[in-house]
Amino acid sequence: MKLLDYAKAAGVAFILLAINVLIVILVVMVYALFIEPGHPSEFYDEAAKWLAPWCLHTAGTALFFVAGWFLTTRQPERNAYQMVMIVTLFYLFIDAASVGFAGIWSVGFALSMLAKLLASLAGAFAGSRFRSKPAHPR
Repeated sequence: MKLLDYAKAAGVAFILLAINVLIVILVVMVYALFIEPGHPSEFYDEAAKWLAPWCLHTAGTALFFVAGWFLTTRQPERNAYQMVMIVTLFYLFIDAASVGFAGIWSVGFALSMLAKLLASLAGAFAGSRFRSKPAHPR
């Protein structure tokens, strides 16, 4: 991999984290507006503590699958598996740094990152299978 690929991997990791955070914000907002409206902000702060992990685990894993697929089909000559592993490592570092490296040694964090890694590898595999299909003759 080239140096530019590492910069791209860091950019993709940052974008994935930003999208993940936006999804959490939208889920909490939907919860506040439609499911449990009319409570003080402290109520929603507490709700975010149990909503956020569910959003991050489910939506984050799906995002990593899509990223793995996209990175594989976007530049076929690049080693997709290596790229998605580096994206996941950058994501891990950026995510851990954003919370001051607090709680990163928990089982939940480790399982979440493992799920994201496996999803990105599965996305890379699916993208490589999609990429290698021969074109249909007309």
